[in-house]
Amino acid sequence: MPKKTIPFSTLACQLLWVMTLTLLSIPSLSLAQSIEPQADEAVGYWNAALQTLGGKQFWTDVENLDGWRVQEHASTGHFRLLDDKDIRRAWGNELHCRQTLATAKNERNLKTSRGTVVLTIHGLIRSRDSMESLAEYVRAHGDWEVINLQYASTRNPIGEHAAAMKKVIDRLGPDVTEIHIVAHSLGNLVVRHYLHDNTDSATGQQGDPRIKRMVMLGPPNQGSRLARLLNSSMAFNTVCGPSGAQLSSGWKKLETNLATPKFEFGIIAGGDIDGSSYDNVLLSGMDDLTVSVAETQLPGASDTLIVPALHGSLMRLESVHAVTTCYLKNGYFQSETARQAIPSSPEKQP
Repeated sequence: MPKKTIPFSTLACQLLWVMTLTLLSIPSLSLAQSIEPQADEAVGYWNAALQTLGGKQFWTDVENLDGWRVQEHASTGHFRLLDDKDIRRAWGNELHCRQTLATAKNERNLKTSRGTVVLTIHGLIRSRDSMESLAEYVRAHGDWEVINLQYASTRNPIGEHAAAMKKVIDRLGPDVTEIHIVAHSLGNLVVRHYLHDNTDSATGQQGDPRIKRMVMLGPPNQGSRLARLLNSSMAFNTVCGPSGAQLSSGWKKLETNLATPKFEFGIIAGGDIDGSSYDNVLLSGMDDLTVSVAETQLPGASDTLIVPALHGSLMRLESVHAVTTCYLKNGYFQSETARQAIPSSPEKQP
């Protein structure tokens, strides 16, 4: 049966559709008052307990506690505190929101994170909603606390996403003994940037020493040919913002700021392994319509797996949830004997 190819015009139309939805979702900037995000003094404003959407493309988590989240707005630089129902409980600068969270912790007996925590991190143009089914599965089958992160993937460069992730990790508290990570697409580069930015030059320790294992879903570890081809597209640059630019025209510079994890990590790629019905003519070899299998690979992976899935559905498939949970528990996707490791390349280690 011949493959159904996806023409470039179709991909462009899909991109324009996403751009339209993104532009329609831009919030009013009327709240962009003169708030100093890093002020030593708490600055807060009168707050109505309003229901929010939880932050989609313009909000980044900087602290998580029992479902409550302190977030920063990518455009205005102000912060807000959401409860576990995404109701806004405070807004102002970061210190004010963190202090309000500390008060809520005492008054509402919010639980401090402890034991093993799994961080799930979404990809470009997506939100934490895209990772929710995976987070629920891992939570149910792994008996771990799962923190599903939100970041403004299209509004800031990857280094800023990594800095925000560092705040979340640093604020987990001393009762957390192990951290695992599951990331989709661009989220993997955020993690690798975090590791690069927080490597101890004396010891070589990358980031928080409690991080033990990571599963990469459809990671553009070797860059994205599709992003490079779309670099001249106004639609692509408008929708994908600074992070998209780093994947395309800025890849060579970005690559120097991405570390290969020294802890265990495995890679799940989407590919047409059963000879079924999809193929992106713009990419070489097997692909998931967005990233080729070759682009996902990274020396040092302790296991790899190719599944018949599109890029946008990798994190939603229960079969992927199952092998992801297996890896976090055991360090392999299916079994010890079925491992498909990628040997390390010492000369490329940061």
